[in-house]
Amino acid sequence: MELQKLLRKHSNFTDEEIIEIGELFYAGKAGGSVTFDRFIEAVDFVAANDKASAVDDGNHFKESDRHPLGVGRCGLEYLNTTRVSHGHYTEEELNVKITHVTPSTIGDRIALGAVKVVRFFFDTATGWKNDDITADKILNRVIFLETVAAVPGMVAAIVRHFKSLRAMERDGGMLQMFLEEANNERMHLLTFVRMKDPNRFFRAAVIGGQFGFGTLFLTAYMISPKFCHRFVGYIEEEAVHTYTRIIDAIETAPEGSELNKWKYDAAPNIAISYWKLGEHGTVLDVIKAVRADEAEHRDVNHLFSGLDEKQGNPLYDPQAKLDQMLLKYVNDIMTRPKPGSV
Repeated sequence: MELQKLLRKHSNFTDEEIIEIGELFYAGKAGGSVTFDRFIEAVDFVAANDKASAVDDGNHFKESDRHPLGVGRCGLEYLNTTRVSHGHYTEEELNVKITHVTPSTIGDRIALGAVKVVRFFFDTATGWKNDDITADKILNRVIFLETVAAVPGMVAAIVRHFKSLRAMERDGGMLQMFLEEANNERMHLLTFVRMKDPNRFFRAAVIGGQFGFGTLFLTAYMISPKFCHRFVGYIEEEAVHTYTRIIDAIETAPEGSELNKWKYDAAPNIAISYWKLGEHGTVLDVIKAVRADEAEHRDVNHLFSGLDEKQGNPLYDPQAKLDQMLLKYVNDIMTRPKPGSV
């Protein structure tokens, strides 16, 4: 409570930040407190290393075994450890860059090859061509793919959940991230089905595809999580390519065409609420937000493919989060005008 009261005296902290920092501190200290000397020590270090890199990498306190605030990582096991706030994408984040991770191992090459093969057969079976994109083809494609895309995150979360139960050990905050990824893909689906209601044949194909892919992915994940995350990373690379093509097709569509209308048609209410698109959010805005989501999943899965299974979530470190708060606090103190000054 004292920490929250202190931060509320500084206008550069939002209520959301203050609540999050308070929860992190309470969880990390198990309801305890720190001495004034410890707090000054942490503030002094941040002030002496006033640079973004000293905070962002989360390593500047690693030369000692103890954070000056004595904060642990217990909160990772139950606090919301997702990295992305889907409703607060900036223009820069929506301007997604197409990237590719070059395979470096045999497993990577197999994963990339498998993705290319799957895409080839799926494109052939559905008649998808990048130079012949229509609104109906887009909806058929994205609705089916999103029913499958929501599987890997849930499988990863389930496997990690049961492993944590068996070993009676912490998960390190990854379980929540993969659950959020699965739910995010599900929200894509729930958005697109508001624009088109699939027929019974389509729904039957979804059941078959989900059962087949879900069984194979679950088996593969229990054998090699690293391979599966690399596989998903390459799938998301393809997804970013596809959504980029769709966005280009919408933006260059002739006036009066169905695709051109997506630049002005209102987004489904569920999408406006989820991505916080505002009263005038359009279908094109939805597609851009979905692409940003897929780019995030791409980067996260490639990152996790290279991590040790025992490693904690590197994208959400409570210690680094509190360090950022301290730096923000110090900067506010340093720039605040002195009493009586003009």
